[in-house]
Amino acid sequence: MAAALRGLIVALLLAGCERSPPDEEPATGGNPKQGRQLIQHFGCGSCHKISGVPGANATVAPPLEKLKRRVYLAGRFANTPDNLVQWIRDPRAMDSQTAMPAVGVDEAQARDIAAYLYTR
Repeated sequence: MAAALRGLIVALLLAGCERSPPDEEPATGGNPKQGRQLIQHFGCGSCHKISGVPGANATVAPPLEKLKRRVYLAGRFANTPDNLVQWIRDPRAMDSQTAMPAVGVDEAQARDIAAYLYTR
């Protein structure tokens, strides 16, 4: 019994290990590796903490970790790839009261950024 319990604990611990981002995140159709570069380019880390992105350690806005596991985006919208892409592109179109600015991200770039965020 003790050996089975130890095996279960090890399996659970390994299930939580981080993996490197794949070349494509199917739900968004974006490229996570490109998304990571775009996150740096657009300066998302000046407000958000984002794992795997150098210098993205800010605490002005919520951390963008384990995003795929969240039920809601921005505390209000269903966490779907399309909603995330729209939020990244034009957050004020979804919530006029948000502090998050639109920074000129196009559709393809938003899909890449969403792909990266869903891998973290």
